[in-house]
Amino acid sequence: MTLRNQRLAEIREHIKAESSHDMQALLAGMTSDCFNDVAAVPKPFRGPKRVAERYRKHWAGFPDFKVRVKRLLAVGENTIVTENEWSGTHLGKFLGYSPTGKYVRVRALVVWHFKGKRLWGETVFFDMGSLLKRIGARISIPRNRRRTKRRD
Repeated sequence: MTLRNQRLAEIREHIKAESSHDMQALLAGMTSDCFNDVAAVPKPFRGPKRVAERYRKHWAGFPDFKVRVKRLLAVGENTIVTENEWSGTHLGKFLGYSPTGKYVRVRALVVWHFKGKRLWGETVFFDMGSLLKRIGARISIPRNRRRTKRRD
């Protein structure tokens, strides 16, 4: 099996574990210095404990969470890029937002990073604004107490 095919198989196994909420299988497929970088979150999750924490919180927010690859976009020397779709019902706290009971589908772009055959980590890009709108999150933006001078 070619390295490319081995890596694609690793992605399939990772997604299977992610969708079945199998933390042991998910982490077993990653390197010991693994990471998960969600572009909409300030800092990446580094190391197995933090990566596990990220998934546990995601699964708590969406207990029926599932993910699927819609298409393979690019294959680089140490990366593979896919367009994914994840779905689930917002039944638990997610990124500080209380559950709304809304079912959502979210499109995401995922850059899978590899060290040899092993999955090192993933960088996930998705539209946080659309997700929050779909779950029905209420967002309040505090008014600026100072008046700013308008420049024309």
